[in-house]
Amino acid sequence: MVKQERAGRTRQAVLLAAADTFAQAGFEAASLVDISRRAGVSKGALYFHFVSKQALADGVRAAAGREIGSAALRALRAEGRAVQGLIDFSYELARLLREDVVVRAGVRLGRRGPRPDDCAAGPDATWRSLTAVVHRLLDRAERAGELRPGADRRACAELLTAVVAGQVLLAADRFGRPAPEAVRRLWAAVLPALVGPEGCAGYRV
Repeated sequence: MVKQERAGRTRQAVLLAAADTFAQAGFEAASLVDISRRAGVSKGALYFHFVSKQALADGVRAAAGREIGSAALRALRAEGRAVQGLIDFSYELARLLREDVVVRAGVRLGRRGPRPDDCAAGPDATWRSLTAVVHRLLDRAERAGELRPGADRRACAELLTAVVAGQVLLAADRFGRPAPEAVRRLWAAVLPALVGPEGCAGYRV
Protein backbone atom coordinates (compact mmCIF):
# COMPACT_ATOMS: atom_id res chain seq x y z
CA MET A 1 0.00 0.00 0.00
CA VAL A 2 2.83 2.41 0.88
CA LYS A 3 4.57 1.61 -2.42
CA GLN A 4 1.32 2.20 -4.32
CA GLU A 5 0.80 5.55 -2.61
CA ARG A 6 4.38 6.58 -3.35
CA ALA A 7 4.01 5.51 -6.98
CA GLY A 8 0.77 7.45 -7.24
CA ARG A 9 2.40 10.61 -5.88
CA THR A 10 5.34 10.20 -8.26
CA ARG A 11 3.05 9.76 -11.25
CA GLN A 12 1.03 12.83 -10.28
CA ALA A 13 4.18 14.90 -9.80
CA VAL A 14 5.43 13.89 -13.25
CA LEU A 15 2.05 14.65 -14.81
CA LEU A 16 1.90 18.11 -13.24
CA ALA A 17 5.47 18.88 -14.26
CA ALA A 18 4.73 17.76 -17.80
CA ALA A 19 1.57 19.87 -17.93
CA ASP A 20 3.47 22.92 -16.72
CA THR A 21 6.17 22.36 -19.33
CA PHE A 22 3.75 21.70 -22.18
CA ALA A 23 1.64 24.74 -21.24
CA GLN A 24 4.69 27.02 -21.30
CA ALA A 25 6.89 25.58 -24.03
CA GLY A 26 4.63 23.38 -26.15
CA PHE A 27 5.14 19.72 -27.01
CA GLU A 28 8.05 19.98 -29.42
CA ALA A 29 10.22 22.16 -27.18
CA ALA A 30 9.44 20.20 -24.01
CA SER A 31 12.35 18.15 -22.67
CA LEU A 32 11.94 14.96 -20.66
CA VAL A 33 15.05 15.90 -18.68
CA ASP A 34 13.46 19.23 -17.77
CA ILE A 35 10.18 17.52 -16.86
CA SER A 36 11.91 15.01 -14.59
CA ARG A 37 13.80 17.84 -12.87
CA ARG A 38 10.63 19.84 -12.34
CA ALA A 39 8.96 16.76 -10.90
CA GLY A 40 11.94 16.06 -8.64
CA VAL A 41 12.29 12.49 -9.89
CA SER A 42 14.88 10.58 -11.87
CA LYS A 43 14.42 10.04 -15.58
CA GLY A 44 14.08 6.34 -14.84
CA ALA A 45 11.16 7.03 -12.51
CA LEU A 46 9.56 9.15 -15.22
CA TYR A 47 9.91 6.33 -17.76
CA PHE A 48 8.45 3.85 -15.28
CA HIS A 49 5.14 5.73 -15.44
CA PHE A 50 5.29 7.20 -18.97
CA VAL A 51 7.30 5.38 -21.62
CA SER A 52 7.64 8.40 -23.93
CA LYS A 53 6.86 12.09 -24.35
CA GLN A 54 3.86 11.02 -26.44
CA ALA A 55 2.58 8.99 -23.48
CA LEU A 56 3.03 12.00 -21.23
CA ALA A 57 1.08 14.19 -23.64
CA ASP A 58 -1.70 11.60 -23.79
CA GLY A 59 -1.74 11.47 -19.98
CA VAL A 60 -2.06 15.23 -19.71
CA ARG A 61 -4.84 15.32 -22.32
CA ALA A 62 -6.72 12.54 -20.57
CA ALA A 63 -6.43 14.29 -17.20
CA ALA A 64 -7.63 17.56 -18.72
CA GLY A 65 -10.57 15.75 -20.29
CA ARG A 66 -11.51 14.26 -16.93
CA GLU A 67 -11.48 17.68 -15.26
CA ILE A 68 -13.66 19.20 -17.96
CA GLY A 69 -15.91 16.15 -17.93
CA SER A 70 -16.38 16.43 -14.17
CA ALA A 71 -17.38 20.09 -14.54
CA ALA A 72 -19.81 19.11 -17.29
CA LEU A 73 -21.34 16.40 -15.12
CA ARG A 74 -21.81 18.83 -12.23
CA ALA A 75 -23.57 21.24 -14.61
CA LEU A 76 -25.93 18.50 -15.77
CA ARG A 77 -26.72 17.41 -12.21
CA ALA A 78 -27.23 20.92 -10.84
CA GLU A 79 -30.72 21.89 -9.77
CA GLY A 80 -32.40 25.07 -10.89
CA ARG A 81 -32.84 26.70 -14.27
CA ALA A 82 -31.08 25.04 -17.17
CA VAL A 83 -29.89 28.31 -18.73
CA GLN A 84 -28.36 29.28 -15.38
CA GLY A 85 -26.60 25.92 -15.45
CA LEU A 86 -25.10 26.85 -18.82
CA ILE A 87 -23.96 30.20 -17.48
CA ASP A 88 -22.41 28.64 -14.39
CA PHE A 89 -20.71 25.95 -16.49
CA SER A 90 -19.10 28.59 -18.73
CA TYR A 91 -17.68 30.37 -15.68
CA GLU A 92 -16.37 27.10 -14.27
CA LEU A 93 -14.77 26.22 -17.59
CA ALA A 94 -13.16 29.67 -17.71
CA ARG A 95 -11.84 29.18 -14.16
CA LEU A 96 -10.31 25.83 -15.06
CA LEU A 97 -8.65 27.33 -18.13
CA ARG A 98 -7.15 30.11 -16.02
CA GLU A 99 -6.17 28.20 -12.90
CA ASP A 100 -5.65 24.53 -13.78
CA VAL A 101 -2.37 23.99 -15.61
CA VAL A 102 -3.37 20.46 -16.62
CA VAL A 103 -6.51 21.73 -18.37
CA ARG A 104 -4.59 24.56 -20.00
CA ALA A 105 -1.85 22.19 -21.20
CA GLY A 106 -4.42 19.71 -22.45
CA VAL A 107 -6.04 22.42 -24.55
CA ARG A 108 -2.71 23.51 -25.99
CA LEU A 109 -1.79 19.93 -26.80
CA GLY A 110 -5.16 19.47 -28.44
CA ARG A 111 -4.38 22.32 -30.80
CA ARG A 112 -0.64 21.98 -31.34
CA GLY A 113 0.45 18.66 -29.95
CA PRO A 114 0.86 15.23 -31.53
CA ARG A 115 -2.14 13.10 -32.38
CA PRO A 116 -3.04 10.97 -29.34
CA ASP A 117 -2.45 7.24 -29.43
CA ASP A 118 -5.87 6.79 -27.83
CA CYS A 119 -8.66 8.73 -29.55
CA ALA A 120 -10.60 8.74 -26.26
CA ALA A 121 -7.94 11.08 -24.85
CA GLY A 122 -7.99 13.44 -27.81
CA PRO A 123 -9.56 16.87 -28.24
CA ASP A 124 -12.51 15.46 -30.18
CA ALA A 125 -13.70 13.64 -27.06
CA THR A 126 -13.60 16.89 -25.08
CA TRP A 127 -15.50 18.78 -27.77
CA ARG A 128 -18.16 16.07 -27.83
CA SER A 129 -18.51 16.35 -24.06
CA LEU A 130 -18.89 20.13 -24.19
CA THR A 131 -21.35 19.97 -27.08
CA ALA A 132 -23.42 17.33 -25.30
CA VAL A 133 -23.72 19.53 -22.20
CA VAL A 134 -24.91 22.50 -24.24
CA HIS A 135 -27.50 20.45 -26.13
CA ARG A 136 -28.84 18.66 -23.05
CA LEU A 137 -29.20 21.82 -21.00
CA LEU A 138 -30.86 23.64 -23.89
CA ASP A 139 -33.27 20.72 -24.33
CA ARG A 140 -34.10 21.05 -20.65
CA ALA A 141 -34.50 24.81 -20.98
CA GLU A 142 -36.83 24.42 -23.95
CA ARG A 143 -39.03 21.92 -22.10
CA ALA A 144 -39.18 24.26 -19.11
CA GLY A 145 -40.22 27.22 -21.27
CA GLU A 146 -37.06 29.20 -20.52
CA LEU A 147 -36.20 30.01 -24.13
CA ARG A 148 -37.77 33.01 -25.82
CA PRO A 149 -40.74 32.28 -28.10
CA GLY A 150 -39.59 31.29 -31.55
CA ALA A 151 -36.03 30.59 -30.46
CA ASP A 152 -34.30 28.04 -32.66
CA ARG A 153 -32.82 25.60 -30.16
CA ARG A 154 -30.38 24.14 -32.67
CA ALA A 155 -29.11 27.59 -33.65
CA CYS A 156 -28.79 28.48 -29.96
CA ALA A 157 -26.81 25.29 -29.34
CA GLU A 158 -24.46 26.11 -32.22
CA LEU A 159 -23.99 29.65 -30.92
CA LEU A 160 -23.23 28.54 -27.37
CA THR A 161 -20.91 25.78 -28.54
CA ALA A 162 -19.02 28.37 -30.57
CA VAL A 163 -18.82 30.62 -27.50
CA VAL A 164 -17.42 27.78 -25.39
CA ALA A 165 -14.98 26.82 -28.14
CA GLY A 166 -13.84 30.43 -28.35
CA GLN A 167 -13.14 30.48 -24.62
CA VAL A 168 -11.01 27.36 -24.94
CA LEU A 169 -9.08 28.44 -28.03
CA LEU A 170 -8.28 31.89 -26.65
CA ALA A 171 -7.12 30.41 -23.36
CA ALA A 172 -4.65 28.19 -25.18
CA ASP A 173 -2.76 31.22 -26.45
CA ARG A 174 -2.68 33.55 -23.48
CA PHE A 175 -2.35 32.80 -19.78
CA GLY A 176 -5.03 34.35 -17.57
CA ARG A 177 -7.78 34.09 -20.14
CA PRO A 178 -10.70 34.01 -20.23
CA ALA A 179 -11.22 36.47 -17.36
CA PRO A 180 -14.59 36.50 -15.55
CA GLU A 181 -15.35 39.93 -16.99
CA ALA A 182 -14.91 38.58 -20.52
CA VAL A 183 -17.35 35.75 -19.76
CA ARG A 184 -19.83 38.26 -18.35
CA ARG A 185 -19.64 40.36 -21.53
CA LEU A 186 -20.27 37.28 -23.63
CA TRP A 187 -23.39 36.40 -21.69
CA ALA A 188 -24.62 39.98 -21.74
CA ALA A 189 -24.61 39.70 -25.53
CA VAL A 190 -25.88 36.10 -25.84
CA LEU A 191 -28.52 35.86 -23.11
CA PRO A 192 -31.16 38.13 -24.73
CA ALA A 193 -31.06 35.91 -27.83
CA LEU A 194 -31.79 32.88 -25.65
CA VAL A 195 -34.42 34.04 -23.19
CA GLY A 196 -35.52 37.39 -24.59
CA PRO A 197 -34.60 40.82 -23.20
CA GLU A 198 -37.40 40.66 -20.61
CA GLY A 199 -36.17 37.34 -19.23
CA CYS A 200 -32.55 38.33 -18.60
CA ALA A 201 -33.19 39.70 -15.11
CA GLY A 202 -33.89 36.21 -13.81
CA TYR A 203 -30.32 35.00 -14.40
CA ARG A 204 -26.96 35.66 -12.72
CA VAL A 205 -24.27 36.56 -15.22
